Amino acid sequence: MLRINESVWRRRKLEFWDRLWEDLEIGYLDEDLLPVLIYFYIDRGTHTLSSCSGRIILADSTFPWSREETSVVYKKHSPVDTSEIAGIIDKTPVRRLWLNVTGPIIHVSTTSMDIADKILAIARNAGMKHSGILSISENKGIILELTTGVKLTHLLRCKDELITDISKLDKLVEVANQVLYEGKRILCRLFVELRENMPFTPDETIIKDLRRRGLTLEKLFPPSYCRELL
Repeated sequence: MLRINESVWRRRKLEFWDRLWEDLEIGYLDEDLLPVLIYFYIDRGTHTLSSCSGRIILADSTFPWSREETSVVYKKHSPVDTSEIAGIIDKTPVRRLWLNVTGPIIHVSTTSMDIADKILAIARNAGMKHSGILSISENKGIILELTTGVKLTHLLRCKDELITDISKLDKLVEVANQVLYEGKRILCRLFVELRENMPFTPDETIIKDLRRRGLTLEKLFPPSYCRELL
């Protein structure tokens, strides 16, 4: 197996740690994820990359999976109201207007296959059954994608035709919010699994910096909605 350059990997980890707090300060970080992400950092052999707690999106694209020629016209990481969607459906899209709901996704870098196996076991126990290894790199480590099968895709309208019956939009929004919450429930379960199993090896540099920021593991709590979802 490819040997990980741990000195380069370590430098990248500390850079991502600083970026995490910068993203939080400017409002770029999805705050629901912060307690979960911190648990990955307090272990010496792990850190996170791009992550999302789950979201509802309206996208103007030919197909829901399209990446090129796609415009995200609406995005929210929390439940939506019918009025928010109705105002957008009234407007003619360039291509097609899709409603997409996705569950949480977290990318994690580790320094060994042993740690990767432990993380995948934790994620799958939490309900992230579609998790696996994405790549292995000398400098970036073993990259894992922790994800669920939580997903909803619905065509709202084509360029010249409304597909969704406006009178039934309330029901569609209700289901979309239910799907979003199912993903949030799994994220809450992941927090519990991490709290019970990590760190494997404490990262004293990260834990010390966490204290400097006024936080300890005892002060880490999942999002407020976790109590009703677990």
